[in-house]
Amino acid sequence: MAEAKCEEGTVTIDEQKFDMDFTGQHIVTVTDRSGHSMKYQLFRGVHLIPMYKIEILQQIQSFRMRPDDIYITGFPRTGTNWTFEMTSMLLNGKAETIQRAKDLMELTPPVELAQRPSPRVINAHTKMSHSPDDVATLKCKVIFTLRDPKDAALSLYKLIHDRPMPYGRYQGSFGDYLHLYLDGKVENNGIFEHWRDAEDFFSNHPDIPVHFQCYEDAMKDPVRAVQALSDFLGLQRDDDLCRAIAEKCVFSRMKIDKEPFAIKLDGENILYRKGIVGDWKNYYTKQMLEDYYRVYEERMAGSRFYNLYTRRKY
Repeated sequence: MAEAKCEEGTVTIDEQKFDMDFTGQHIVTVTDRSGHSMKYQLFRGVHLIPMYKIEILQQIQSFRMRPDDIYITGFPRTGTNWTFEMTSMLLNGKAETIQRAKDLMELTPPVELAQRPSPRVINAHTKMSHSPDDVATLKCKVIFTLRDPKDAALSLYKLIHDRPMPYGRYQGSFGDYLHLYLDGKVENNGIFEHWRDAEDFFSNHPDIPVHFQCYEDAMKDPVRAVQALSDFLGLQRDDDLCRAIAEKCVFSRMKIDKEPFAIKLDGENILYRKGIVGDWKNYYTKQMLEDYYRVYEERMAGSRFYNLYTRRKY
């Protein structure tokens, strides 16, 4: 019906044009129930956006980590940019905006990451099982971000809907997109597979220090969230600094401060949207919620993350 249009907007990061290179990618077309489609690359069985260059993806697992690296990872739209900013400020000892975009492994050439001074804050959206081998070998500190999957789905949809993305201009409804999300036919094969993979990884590597950064808890008490990060990083607690960082990282301020370093599409900042909890309530119908929770129960029952986002909690 509505094949994804192949138009491609201009992407900039840190105000620099990002050159697309689809060489060697296994491109697949995903079509929703109403016939609207978009394109992904299939890498090691995982749906990823074609914006990620294959030569970079192939080097992630062999990337040489350092023992003092901080590895921040999570499903897209779960607060990794926010967490990067707070973590980096803590390590710098200053509540000052980081003057660059976060170092996302899927986008940043390894040679650039290798030049960053220690302690590095390395970011990724990739599954934990596809993370650098050195994360487990060196027992690097891991910060894993979590967010209500209903809000994450909406945020992903708003990111791509009716925009000239490198995977086509998707024009399906949110209801149609939600079905793809629940079927695991979106980025990273959907949040449930991503979380189950992380759960298996951490169970198999119990000696890896990990901090779970819950989006909703951080929004409710941002000062406590920064304090918890400080403690996890092994820093001497400075409550005045933690309060200053929490204030500096309030979404409305961060959206303005990070404007020069955001990912933009045709000049529009697409990285920061609303930064609120529970926006899903404005979009989900009763039937959509029933469909969602049916899959949630199927995929997450018995998971360590299950109780975080059960029907009765949100």
